[in-house]
Amino acid sequence: MPGFTPFTSNYQDLSSNQGYQFEFRCDICGSGYRSEFQKSALGMGATLLGGASSVLGGRFWGASNAAQTAQQVTDRDARDKALQKASNEIMPLFHRCVRCNNWVDETCFNKQRGLCVNCAPNLATEMEAERSSVELNQMRQAMQGQQVFSGDLSARATECPNCGKPIGSEKFCGNCGTPLGTPKCSKCGAELAADMRFCGNRGNKVG
Repeated sequence: MPGFTPFTSNYQDLSSNQGYQFEFRCDICGSGYRSEFQKSALGMGATLLGGASSVLGGRFWGASNAAQTAQQVTDRDARDKALQKASNEIMPLFHRCVRCNNWVDETCFNKQRGLCVNCAPNLATEMEAERSSVELNQMRQAMQGQQVFSGDLSARATECPNCGKPIGSEKFCGNCGTPLGTPKCSKCGAELAADMRFCGNRGNKVG
């Protein structure tokens, strides 16, 4: 039957000169289902003639060329018949959604609603997904209310104020030994600005 149209247009022709095979895909998830390979008697005959022509120095070139020409003329009808057979083989694995006309496999079809999962999502699946989303949001909110870091959050210099060498989180400069970090009053612990001689909080002498 020339010009045969399968149940879905979402398919790929995997045929070769050895035979015919087709892969039909779900319109939602894209999962593919391959039909059984169908050997092509015409293609095998042309291959054998072509091989004989090469071995015998082209003696049967005319016969080989004629076979290939015949294959090109008649292959279209053979392909259509093979496509029809493959379509009948794979079609039972698919369902057509009457709402959007998509052809989908068992995984993407909601049997209870008679529609694809895009038109009628599975309520149990959606409920579990929503439950997980709510639990994740609750966990994030709970974590925001907890103190998860108790280290020093004050700004630190990246260079030694005395020699200018790069510094990290150490308390003293590794190059000149200068104490690093914000100086604090030895009596009350208040932070001291640079070059302060007395504590601004208690009036204690610095140093």
